[in-house]
Amino acid sequence: MDARRGILAMCLSMATFLVNDTLVKLISERLPMDQIVLIRGLFASAMILAWLAIAEPWTLRFVRHPGMIRVGWRAAIDAASTFTFLWALFSMPLANVSAIGLSGPLMVTVLAVLFLGERVHWRRWSAIGAGLAGVVMIVQPSGEAFNWFSVVALAATLLGAIRDVMTRRVAQAIPSILVTLATAVAVAGVAGVSAAVRAWTPIAISDLLLLALASLFLIGGYHFVIVAMRVAEASVVAPFRYTSILWALLLGYVVWGDVPNLLALAGIAVLVASGLYLLHRERIVQPERRG
Repeated sequence: MDARRGILAMCLSMATFLVNDTLVKLISERLPMDQIVLIRGLFASAMILAWLAIAEPWTLRFVRHPGMIRVGWRAAIDAASTFTFLWALFSMPLANVSAIGLSGPLMVTVLAVLFLGERVHWRRWSAIGAGLAGVVMIVQPSGEAFNWFSVVALAATLLGAIRDVMTRRVAQAIPSILVTLATAVAVAGVAGVSAAVRAWTPIAISDLLLLALASLFLIGGYHFVIVAMRVAEASVVAPFRYTSILWALLLGYVVWGDVPNLLALAGIAVLVASGLYLLHRERIVQPERRG
């Protein structure tokens, strides 16, 4: 296990996902979401296939590996998580969906203990809980806006946690780029079914270019999170999903001029402190594991 590499990959994943989300939010003012997800997924799938054909054609032989069945199930769960999350997002305030979604690291940690046999001491539980508290302080969900769609958002989060734990079960022989490709194809496929029942909205060339750019960041997000879950323990890297909030605040300020209030700034301090503590604990624990 390589905790540092896994943590770095998770942080990079959150950054690239947030750039993708920002581009998608800009385009969503003009196009329906299922159409956006379909086109972005087709771009991502085509780019990955082109890369494999040119640079890593040897990886394609792993398509027949028996472990690809598990990769397919993982991709299906990822697609279900994506569209369940979008269903909740269209029906609830973003802050509330975010607050529920960021309970994911806790869910991953619980599932890692139950199904992967990972050992999580009280210090890590405490740091994860503190990080979650910091996240809630930042997003500041409103109580009256929680409704039965909260259950939908919770289901999306649970599906995402199951997907992450399943990533640890993927055969190490299968290259991560193939897992990335399977995910992109599955999400695009589900979006295609949804888009097929709607009238097609004409797309400007500028939006196509933005979707192509978003697909590059989407590939990075998929790939880095897969690498993170495969090279390090799930309970170690999962809390670093909280860094997505920091990237969201930065992009929100740069793109839309959003400035966090004092409570959000306090939440940032708590979140950063919990992340630094987890890094500190890993520096102590890793030599003990090797010994």
